[in-house]
Amino acid sequence: MNSTPQPPGPEPRNGVTVIKRTGAWVVTMYWPEGTGGSVGPREVHVVPADDADPQEVARGISSTVLRRINTTPSRDFAAMRSLEKPADMDIRQLGKRLASLPSGLTDERLAVLSALYVHFVDAGERAPAQRLAVGFGLNPATVKGHLRAARQRGFLTKVEGKAGGQLTDKAVQILRGMKSGAGTEEV
Repeated sequence: MNSTPQPPGPEPRNGVTVIKRTGAWVVTMYWPEGTGGSVGPREVHVVPADDADPQEVARGISSTVLRRINTTPSRDFAAMRSLEKPADMDIRQLGKRLASLPSGLTDERLAVLSALYVHFVDAGERAPAQRLAVGFGLNPATVKGHLRAARQRGFLTKVEGKAGGQLTDKAVQILRGMKSGAGTEEV
């Protein structure tokens, strides 16, 4: 058996892989680049260690073994801090753009809110609308209403019953236009 398993996939991936020993098991956790290290790992692999007690391995991975796995990323871990930089740069740029836009339901404001929301969803935030509201000093009810309007007006795809969605081509086109300095459209 291999005591240093790698996440599946033929090509190396960008992100951080942490390998820990927990009893008779070797636990490999993977955080993709851009997650900020503020959420749990995207993948967890548990395999028997080379020197594990055969009887313990024969009992399998129990719920007790799984509860002992600490998936909280360490703030002292330099690689975890390095994951924050790409995510924070995108957030800062979009946040500055959001602050500079009129407060109404403009296409640009809805596109930026949608992009920020998708970023938080992709980063694994459990309550991305709440995180967006808190992170940018907005009213949570207003953010939810604006995201609903973004879906209705075709900037964000719908996901039934849970947080999620993707930017539509319409939203991407507006965001690209904002980079080139186009004006705002009030609706």
